[in-house]
This record gives sequence, C-alpha cells and structure tokens, in this order.
Amino acid sequence: MTRSEAANYRNKYHIPTEKDFYQLSSSEVERVLAAADEHKYRKPRNANGSRARYFFAALQRALSRR
Repeated sequence: MTRSEAANYRNKYHIPTEKDFYQLSSSEVERVLAAADEHKYRKPRNANGSRARYFFAALQRALSRR
C-alpha cells in the first residue's frame, strides 16, 4: 500500500491513526475493517491477531514512509 492510498483510507473512513489500536472504539475498529475490505486486505497466514489490527498497523507503516 502506498502512502497516498493509506492517506485516502484514513480520510475516507476517518481512522485516527495517531492512536494505539487498543485505544480505538468499536465503531472505529469497524471503520478500519471497512477500509480493509475495500483494499481486499488479508492478514498473514501465521498472524497472532485480528485482521483489523494488522491492517491498522499497515496503515500506520505506510503513512510513516517518506
């Protein structure tokens, strides 16, 4: 995912990427999942967490790139 794609998802779904994932409300997590659905995101096979948490981390990584 590119930085511009991540910024578009953040703005379109109003995802607060400055927060920690565990501080998100349930409605914010639902918005993260909606963005993941649009992106057709699948979590890694051996993932130890939810798809929402992995996609949120991917958003934060993409946004922190130059």
